[in-house]
Amino acid sequence: MAVEVVDYIVIGGGIAGASVAYELSSKGKVAILEMESAPGYHSTGRSAAVMSENYGPALWSRLVTASRGFYENPPAGFTDVPLVSPRGALFLAREGEQELLSRQADELVRRGATIDVTSAEGALRFCPVVKSSEFVSALYEPDCMDIDTNALLMGYLKAVRARGGKLVANARAETFERRGDTWVVCTRNGTFEAPVVVNAAGGWVQEMSSLAGLSYRNVVPFRRTAVVFDPPDGSDISSWPMTFDVAETFYFKPEAGKIMVSPVDMALCEPCDAQADELEVAIAIDRIHRFTTMNIRSVKHKWGGLRTFAPDHEPVIGPDPEEPSFIWLAGQGGNGVMGGAAAARLAAAFASNEPIPADISALGITAESVSPGRGCVVDASGRKPVVGTLEAFG
Repeated sequence: MAVEVVDYIVIGGGIAGASVAYELSSKGKVAILEMESAPGYHSTGRSAAVMSENYGPALWSRLVTASRGFYENPPAGFTDVPLVSPRGALFLAREGEQELLSRQADELVRRGATIDVTSAEGALRFCPVVKSSEFVSALYEPDCMDIDTNALLMGYLKAVRARGGKLVANARAETFERRGDTWVVCTRNGTFEAPVVVNAAGGWVQEMSSLAGLSYRNVVPFRRTAVVFDPPDGSDISSWPMTFDVAETFYFKPEAGKIMVSPVDMALCEPCDAQADELEVAIAIDRIHRFTTMNIRSVKHKWGGLRTFAPDHEPVIGPDPEEPSFIWLAGQGGNGVMGGAAAARLAAAFASNEPIPADISALGITAESVSPGRGCVVDASGRKPVVGTLEAFG
């Protein structure tokens, strides 16, 4: 079979791979290698899909800020439908968590976000089913948006194809070989050659790195569970915000006329087609009963998804310390849709040996802060941690 020569090989056709391929397709020819029969099957298709500047760790929330402009005003022809729609986000603090909520409020104001800090009783204006007796204070973020993940993914892929790039399905990378200044990646659906590889394989990023002959990095997948149930009879849930507790033990939001809740579980997991964990389903139901006035009579749907984290939960974006032509775009930890537009621009800058985009740099994001070579990501021993332990992940 003939080798197809391109400028960039992107491993993974989810939102990470599609978005970085979009950015790179204006610089050269791109091939996206997707192991499934269709893109977005794993984490992308199982995302809560909101854009909140107050969710997640510091650097990811800044990447959300840097992504907002793209989602609100995508390039002409990118999509026929809006990528975002109003949702709002409500963050609830229990006793002892007020200082954390205050720090989050200060950070949002510093970045120019609109917020409303209120009492637990005041939170009922935004979400009437919150059990205010369980909380002390709340922060409302009116500019949180729902993201149309499918429209976003299809927009990226359409643009890549229009620029001469391609998505190759059923093309799991089986071997990597470095020949001089180029990578040769073999799949059952073709062989591809390029000087640069971008590793955007989600839960499989470590497997791809190992196939490329590179040392182990502490970027590993965890399972997350979600449950869908009917809202209270007669409720108009259309304006309810996505609601979180500050300690991140649950979140819930309206979704397609029903309510989706997650216990924000993190179970270390081998890369796989993740399924809902029954214990976590029970925990999710208990959180709804404890912290809201809703009653879950039956579960309409449940699912599991993979979320990939570094130990500090921050992005892993940039050249591998052993091979600068192997670029990581990983560690999204559930932030990969909402912060993905800026993360893709950042990864594309590294892949094309360009400076960090000015708007991203202005938010305090440096090459060192997201590097796969930073201390918490590089495992000096080269040994893989035992699955089932979370010591490194706090």
